[in-house]
Order: sequence, then C-alpha cells, then structure tokens
Amino acid sequence: MKRVVLYPFNKITQGLLRFRDLLDVEIVSVIDFVEEDGQDAGAQVDGKHSGILIHSSMADGLKDADTLILNDPGTTFGGNSSVFAEHDLAGLWRELVLYASGRGLKVVSVHEIYDRATLDWMAEQQIQIDVVHSPREQLFQEMDKRYGTGGTDIERYLEQFEKEALMFSRPRSIKRVGIFATRGCIGKFTVQMNLYRQFAAEGIPATAFITEPTGFLFGQPEGDIFKFLAQRPLEQYPYYIDTVIHHAQDSGSDWIIMAGQSSILPTMNIAFNSLRYAMLRAFDPEYVLLIADYDDDGAIHDAIEMLRIYSRRPLALLLPDKLETSYGQYEIYPHERRMARKLELEQKFQIHVLFIEQAEAALNLLLEEADAIPAGSGK
Repeated sequence: MKRVVLYPFNKITQGLLRFRDLLDVEIVSVIDFVEEDGQDAGAQVDGKHSGILIHSSMADGLKDADTLILNDPGTTFGGNSSVFAEHDLAGLWRELVLYASGRGLKVVSVHEIYDRATLDWMAEQQIQIDVVHSPREQLFQEMDKRYGTGGTDIERYLEQFEKEALMFSRPRSIKRVGIFATRGCIGKFTVQMNLYRQFAAEGIPATAFITEPTGFLFGQPEGDIFKFLAQRPLEQYPYYIDTVIHHAQDSGSDWIIMAGQSSILPTMNIAFNSLRYAMLRAFDPEYVLLIADYDDDGAIHDAIEMLRIYSRRPLALLLPDKLETSYGQYEIYPHERRMARKLELEQKFQIHVLFIEQAEAALNLLLEEADAIPAGSGK
C-alpha cells in the first residue's frame, strides 16, 4: 500500500488530505460521485494546490494506484441520507469496489463493515475488503498483562473497581492533552493533528492517539471505538487507553494528544454517555482544549462544567473556521465574525480563546502551562 486513492471526498478524506505530509502513503487522487469532476482536492481543503484531483470517473481516479481506501461502507454511515438516495451512493460504492477489485487493486476500508446487506453482497461477489487496524497486537498483549481479561462477565464487572485503582496508581510522566467539543464535526481531529505537527516542528517527542479510524495511515495508535469493538469488549476500552498512554511514555514521547469522539455533552443514549466519560477519566488529561460553536453559550457553559467535574476546566476555547451543514456543504465564518466572537467569549467565560488553526499559539500556551504546573500535580 504505497499509492492510494481515497473515496469519497468527505470529512475523513479531507483530514487525510490536510495532513498528507504526515501519512505513510501517497495520495494520488480522490474519487467522488457528488463533487464536481477535476477539482484540486488540496485546494478544496486548505486553499493550497496539491495536484491531487477529484474524479467522478473510476478509470481516471484509479489510474496509477495500487490501493483504494474506502472511508464509507456503502450505506448512510457518516453521510446524509437524502444525498445517498439522490445519487445512489450505496450502489455506486459497490460498482467502485467491483471495478477496483477487478483491476487487481487492494481494497481497504478504514471502518469496520457491519451492514448485513453489504457483508452478504461481499460474500456473494467473493470480494475481499481489508479493514486495517493500527498495529495493536503488542498493545493488546500489554493490556492483557496489566489487567487480565479472563473470568465471567460478573467477575470482570466486580473487578473493575480494583482495576481502575490500579490504572491510576501507575505514575504517568507523559503530559496529556485532551481536545473536546460542544458538538460533533467541528474540528477536533484538525486541532489534534495541527498540534502533533507543531510538536514535531519544535522537536518535541509526541504521540497522537487518534480516535478517527485512520490512525494506521499516520503510524499512530488508533482508538476508533467500532474497530476496538470488533476485537475486544467495551469494558476493556479504558484499559486500552491506559496502555496506549504508558506505551507512548515508554517509547519516549513527552506528550500525548487525544481528540474525543463526538460532543463532550451527554445525549439520551446511556451507553454512549458511559463510554464518553469513561474515555475522559481513563485518559485523564492534564490540559484541556474545548472547541466551541458560534451560537451555543449554554452548551459551552455545560461542557465546561462537565469537564470540570470529570477532568479539568479547559485551558482555552477554540473557534472553528467553518461548520459542516450537510454532505460536502460548509458555512464559512468570516474573520470579522470570528474576532467578534473571540472577544465575546473571552469576556463572558474569562478564558483564553484561540482560532482552530493557531497551532503554534496553542502549543505555546500548553508549554507555558506545563512550565507553571508540573506534570502529574493534578492542578
């Protein structure tokens, strides 16, 4: 897997394009059946010409590639249902998979594929789609050694208190940055990878614990919950997070950066809420950055309170430059509105406010805070 084509041009693809300098592979093109053919994908993402074009033609898009990377499993997962129906994207996904497989390309999905109709179709067509996980067997072995995974469901449940105490008894010298948001699809991954890149530019050893399903493409540990559940039970996820932290620490990283999944605010789904706060407590960030929307002061207040209760008050609020409103559609915030909102939030919440793209300023703020408060102090 060296020269890859991405499908489709959505949030995950754009993240890969934005940070293509950090990837272990070369992106040669993007295939999309909704976007206008022939656009420069890099220019669409960050305004910089990349030479990576968006193709609606499968033949043109797959030319000179050895791998097709799918970041949508052919259903409405991660997409807008009306757009999927209008363009028959589920049908086109199948056509693309057949076309690529027939030409000898390796086909990889960044997501676990759970849809029964899709799995049945793959079996009928004798199609092989690989789901690549970060090289985590060593991490699983370390986790099993630390916590054990045997016993009945009841025994494992009762042992959780003991194992949680063990988790927090081990010293953590690595500095931990948690990135959270008042809503989903607002830039957590962008902030995480901008910071990761900035740490590297400053020569500071850092690890990015990536909860998007694309960590394997960056050579970083991956924490996508669906991929994890395909291999291990949910109750072990906090132990996995702890193992990732200690592995990064033992490997020489001074910092580890994690972006939470979805919003930090509770939903009506009890299971999701439990996972969200278990992840937060297991990672136990010393430094918290909260991404905020433009019309959600109540949500910001609630998010700050949730973080204060379960972790720490945010070090800074971050403002995005755009917001996804539908499949491939964005509201772009003008500079004047961003500046006005920045001043408003600073006055209302008495907190640092930065723009989402200000990675250097965010890093400087973290370094200043780290110098003022020693790691592990809990303050």
